[in-house]
Amino acid sequence: MGLRRNPERMAIIDSFLQANNITVWCKRESQDSIAHFDRRTTDRITFRLEGAAQTMQNGQDQISYDNAGTIEVAKQDSGIILYPHQKEALQHLNDKITKSGKVPFAGLLVLPTGGGKTLTAAHWLCTNLLNQNKKILWIAHRHELLDQAKATFHERLAFQDILRTKPSFNYRIISGIHDKPVHIRPTDDLIIASKDSLNAGFKYLLDKWLVNQEEVFLIIDEAHHATARTYRKLIESIRGSVKQFRMIGLTATPFRTVEEEQGLLAKVFPDDIIYKIELRKLITRGILSEPVFESVETDFNVLSLFNKQELDKLNYFDIGSIGDGTAKTIAQNDQRNWCIVNRYCENKAKYKQTLVFALNQDNAIALKKLFQLKDIRCEYVLSSIRDQTTGVTISSKGNKEIIQRFRAGELDVLINVNILTEGTDLPNVQTVFLARPTISPTLMTQMIGRGLRGEKAGGTKEAYIVSFIDNWEDKVAWVNPERLIIEENTDFNDTQKNTQKQLVRLISISKIEEFAVLMNDHIDKADKEKLENMPFIERLPLGIYHFSLLSQFEEEAREKNCEVLVYSNLKQPYADLMHALPSLVAGLKAPVADYLSEAQLQDLSATIESKIFFGHDLYPGYSPQDVKDIVQYYYQSESLPSYIELQDRAKFDVTNVAKDILAGDYSRSQEEAYKSQLWDEHESQWKTFFGHDKRYFLHEVDLAIRRISNPDLYQRPTIIPTDRKELRRLEELPMGEIREQNPAYWKWLSDQVYEKHRDAEGYYQSAEGDYRSKNKLDFQLDHITAISNGGLTTFENLQLLTRKQNAVKGAR
Repeated sequence: MGLRRNPERMAIIDSFLQANNITVWCKRESQDSIAHFDRRTTDRITFRLEGAAQTMQNGQDQISYDNAGTIEVAKQDSGIILYPHQKEALQHLNDKITKSGKVPFAGLLVLPTGGGKTLTAAHWLCTNLLNQNKKILWIAHRHELLDQAKATFHERLAFQDILRTKPSFNYRIISGIHDKPVHIRPTDDLIIASKDSLNAGFKYLLDKWLVNQEEVFLIIDEAHHATARTYRKLIESIRGSVKQFRMIGLTATPFRTVEEEQGLLAKVFPDDIIYKIELRKLITRGILSEPVFESVETDFNVLSLFNKQELDKLNYFDIGSIGDGTAKTIAQNDQRNWCIVNRYCENKAKYKQTLVFALNQDNAIALKKLFQLKDIRCEYVLSSIRDQTTGVTISSKGNKEIIQRFRAGELDVLINVNILTEGTDLPNVQTVFLARPTISPTLMTQMIGRGLRGEKAGGTKEAYIVSFIDNWEDKVAWVNPERLIIEENTDFNDTQKNTQKQLVRLISISKIEEFAVLMNDHIDKADKEKLENMPFIERLPLGIYHFSLLSQFEEEAREKNCEVLVYSNLKQPYADLMHALPSLVAGLKAPVADYLSEAQLQDLSATIESKIFFGHDLYPGYSPQDVKDIVQYYYQSESLPSYIELQDRAKFDVTNVAKDILAGDYSRSQEEAYKSQLWDEHESQWKTFFGHDKRYFLHEVDLAIRRISNPDLYQRPTIIPTDRKELRRLEELPMGEIREQNPAYWKWLSDQVYEKHRDAEGYYQSAEGDYRSKNKLDFQLDHITAISNGGLTTFENLQLLTRKQNAVKGAR
């Protein structure tokens, strides 16, 4: 293999094997060729050359890639029941596109926010295009919209009643955080992409996809943005690359705020509106909520912060044009922020889950702090946030996790800045707080729309839209949300004993919350079936870790009582955690006496999740915060938390009641009498456990009877059409994805690149310029030839640049 003549290559292999703790045996006759690596004896050596060289091929190992693949159409019906307006929209699409045969074609589908634009359009595309083996290009400007589109095609529509002639189809998602245009294949049936990625990589779209097509159907999501130059450039490039071009724009707001662009939208979509339905019709039909508008005076005089020139600028450029210092003054104003928080606290029962549109990041941080001081479960999400130390933009993964917690009901209030105005489905929102003014009807419409999911669409009958009015003395023409809806409807477009009692009560609370999920007809069907299909005894904890710890809030220590429920699925990993705690915490130095910092807790909990809980079913019961609390407690007390077992757990299992009823062969009236008798005669058992809610007890007994009587119905998993992921070599992935797929290989490759750029004095040297430093954080790994241009993530194609140099190169 020529390795004996390449000591540098041999050193790299040696480093890789040491980093991964690999020791291999080799024949003695080979010892001359491996003498460089002998660490102990000539009989037992560090590795075998052939094996090491093979291990070095890890970069070429194939893995399943999340952002491309083949979706297999499920051999069952979708169960989709379209609303009347969606059926009307499909008919109009057929009449104006399919039957007319007009080419080129470009028109708008206008449905109010919450009216089901994505599902309606995707349904029509599956029926009329994918079924005929025609290609679809779906474009949007935000990552959440891309994921939403893919989920619609995959989870809602890949069924035999929709795709009758297509057994499978290939998809690819392209954006800054998904796949790259360089990986496009001619066999892709559905490409879902960001317009920026396609503009930057249009050559690959053209050479690998468009040149092979007679026709392509283009979808522009949130089409009111299509008047932007980058959109128009992309549309024209695609139009000029195929013989038959057709396009649909999806929007709830078919207008632009800037006067000149209102006519431009008609030029982009010359075939006008294909179908439109007004907001009021969908409210009347119960598909959208009835908005209830409220105004709150903050008594905050903003006018003193601006001169006339700045006020004129606000009237033209909106609130985002104010200076950073002024924005910070408004955002952190204590009087204004307490007004917002107190309004919610005083009306919590009415407002329920509330979405707050904040002015900026400072405003979101300040509001979160005040909400939490009032014991309101609150988080915030931002469209863009950078780490103050490194300057690196934080991943959107954290935003997604927080949004999911809000969907799951784990948060009362979600504060957001410029991220939830378009495309994100939050059906449980009861109230929208408009804590930022705007002169933009489009933005106002989208903010209001986040709360307008009606009962028939899984939301609420009424939605509270609460505006917070600062004192501007009418100097700025802010949009009034109620006036926008009323006057410009078309703009919206349309002790052991005592301990056991406490334990039972804690579990009872969790079961009552679970009951609310089971009884809610509007929750996600898959989530509901997941609970119903789980035997009741598996939904009962085995026991609980109960402890209290000190937590630091600013300069004050507060006591926090913790109860960690342990279910059957988590019994083993929690036992393993107790064994691992001493070594995990050993040697840690807290920045403040008696406390581990949030950063340390985050690092430890991530390690614990990947090393101890990984591979176990985390549902029900797993919470990263529970793990952090246990680690903090052990650090403070140097002892393990006490574990309290739920005694006589089996006596709470309603499955036994169900078996008794079935064995007794009762009539319906006898069955009901028996259940009522059990409820009345066993107060300490059933009433305490079920929170004195007989409905929950009866529901669980009935569910257990159905599960026993019809085992096949409850053993079958929820069917989601198969998504066979595309295989991708590791070297074709960016470093961030390699880290997730193969952390050991990522670490070895990173270490090798840093070592390649280290001089004899131990300084790391930038590949461009003379900058040297011993601090790795001053540098970033950079592809010499970018992945978007066909480069690979290999040792030979990686170099070190300073963060600034890398940013400049990226901009170029």
